[in-house]
Amino acid sequence: MSSHSAMRPLMPDGAKRSRPAQVRPLTTAGRFAPAVAGALLAAALSPIGAVPAHAETAGMGPVDPANGFPTWFSDGTVRLQFCYQGGQGCLSEPPDPSAPASYPDNFPEEAFWFGAEASAGNLRLYEAALEGAHVNGAVVDGEQMGFGRLRFRLNGLTPNASYSITHPYGLHTFTADATGVINQTLDQGICAPSATTPCDWAGVGAAFLGDFGRGTTATFLRQEGAAPGTLGDINTARTVTGAPSGNNFVRVVGPNAGGAGVNTLTVNTFTVQGLIATDSVGGPNTPDLAAASDSGRSNTDNITRVATPTITGTLPAGTAGPVQLIVDGGAPRAATVTGSSYSLTLPALANGPHSVQAVAGGQNSGTLRFTVDTIAPPVSIVAPFPSTPSLDSTPTLSFTSSDPQARFECQLQPTNTVWDPTCASPKTWDGQVSGTYNFLVRGTDVAGNVSPLASRSVQIGTTVTAPYRKVQDFNGDGRADIVSRDSTGTLWLYRGNGTGGFLARTKVGTGWNSMTSIISAGDFNNDRKADIIARSSTGLLYLYKGNGLGGFSGRTQIGIGWNSFTSLSAGGDFNGDRKPDLVARDAAGGLFAYLGVGNGGLSGRIQIGSSWNTQNTILPTDFNGDAKTDIVSRDAAGSLWLYRGDGAGGFLARVQIGAGWGGFSSLVAPGDFTGDGRADIIARDTRGSLFLYRGNGSTLVSKAAAGTGWNAMSSIQ
Repeated sequence: MSSHSAMRPLMPDGAKRSRPAQVRPLTTAGRFAPAVAGALLAAALSPIGAVPAHAETAGMGPVDPANGFPTWFSDGTVRLQFCYQGGQGCLSEPPDPSAPASYPDNFPEEAFWFGAEASAGNLRLYEAALEGAHVNGAVVDGEQMGFGRLRFRLNGLTPNASYSITHPYGLHTFTADATGVINQTLDQGICAPSATTPCDWAGVGAAFLGDFGRGTTATFLRQEGAAPGTLGDINTARTVTGAPSGNNFVRVVGPNAGGAGVNTLTVNTFTVQGLIATDSVGGPNTPDLAAASDSGRSNTDNITRVATPTITGTLPAGTAGPVQLIVDGGAPRAATVTGSSYSLTLPALANGPHSVQAVAGGQNSGTLRFTVDTIAPPVSIVAPFPSTPSLDSTPTLSFTSSDPQARFECQLQPTNTVWDPTCASPKTWDGQVSGTYNFLVRGTDVAGNVSPLASRSVQIGTTVTAPYRKVQDFNGDGRADIVSRDSTGTLWLYRGNGTGGFLARTKVGTGWNSMTSIISAGDFNNDRKADIIARSSTGLLYLYKGNGLGGFSGRTQIGIGWNSFTSLSAGGDFNGDRKPDLVARDAAGGLFAYLGVGNGGLSGRIQIGSSWNTQNTILPTDFNGDAKTDIVSRDAAGSLWLYRGDGAGGFLARVQIGAGWGGFSSLVAPGDFTGDGRADIIARDTRGSLFLYRGNGSTLVSKAAAGTGWNAMSSIQ
């Protein structure tokens, strides 16, 4: 055997193997009955609470007639040969490692295609392996067997306490025994031959180390800096990549896991055995996802949010092209061959599992199995909620996602504006001074999909910040105004007189025809002066900071890529943090509030609606005067609707407040335009006449002419 005794495996019944002469013969049934009766297979290699839909290695080599074991197994990225020869870095060697291996006279009792091990502190051994052995220990032809293995050995723990172990191949929870020890070996896919049935080697590969409920191939760990031709070194522990879970470490959480008073132990270095096969299989190697197409936490887990992935692979010397790829068992697709490599970018694939096999030179490769997942994990903030206002200066908030593998990031604005990448629920923040705070959380799944933000505001202290109210006063006289662009690109300020009419207009600027959207944003940067937000023809978003005198003090770019939105509007605080937000509708009808941070910038977005493509006008305003932002909208039939905001990014049941509004070419919500404390609506008809509709807090009660000749204006805000 190898001198690397710490890695010497146990048979599935947990007993250490001895030399052949010392082996007490056991029948096949006698050796495996205790393991099968215990926790041998049941969910052993899948996350807690999940039923494994077993992953499989991507391919298997032919059984070597000289020893009865498959020559190699593949994880879809590399083929590993059965490693049993002396002096090649194998975990097991022949009894006489200086002599050539021969079966059965000079051959080890067990050997590995793959093995990885970690240990430190209370973690005495973590092992993940794909192993071949003999049923009764002695090297007897006809008794060749194999299995996938996970092993956990810990000591120095708290007796009878529960411990969760996150590792490269999943998550397991065990209870320490009365002496503070965990000693668990989980074997899967055991093939034990009988007199009439040979070992099912494909089943061994198909059981390798679980699939995390995703239907993907579990990849082998690889040491960083591994020597050419290997996945690592069995004598030197190093950091690794390739964990299909994305967890290239072992983390134990529980009482005193890392020593007295330390409840977390993390080990991120492993010894690894993996000898890359050098034999030619006479055909193309197993395909793989190109690195840029394998998104998310790991570039080896074959879970991606890229719906049009690029598939790559190589051709062993002597393999003739062309290369065709068979996707999901369909018609062959021609790949591009460049030297010894082939590649093909696939058309859009549906969410779910997929398979790809390469064909060249009349032979097939192994099968790549991967999963497309483009759906972001839903995230929500859940009870109990902090009261608001609250005297608790260290608020605690809880959140959840229906995706158990989602990882969270969070902020507490305005004091913690950098995303905490290790946010866990419940989250308690450090001491805050009195003020209004906005808690934001988002989730990311294993494919790299990022959820919309979930948001909740908390008022800390007895001094309550006043709710945000849109002030559309550009010249500082305390009256609502209107800004309008004419056909030449000139921007005009129409100053309100406070009773529903206008004073003489003043020119604000020229050259505004380059803007595809102009929005009266209220006080967006918290300087008590009304601002404008505008989108350029190239999709850039600008904030024009009002100077309080009817003009602007300059502009700042606050966004890019905004051409994808079919509607932009502003004028309200949708999440209750006392800061103005921007409302945008995308081409699919999704409605989003882009959260303002109070200084002219944006921090992220929350989704506040769907199916809003039925509305052709969207006007944020506090229509009912409850200090919560509402939306007044018009549908294609000309009906006017009030969506009453709940102050936390949602709406109460909508109420119809008008009909026959389809004849108006423009609608504006300037806030209180008449000085009565109620929000109003201004409308332009197709003849260019302007009308003021007075609100009473629940509906529109009167109509008055407000001007003519407004058809010359291409934008009214």
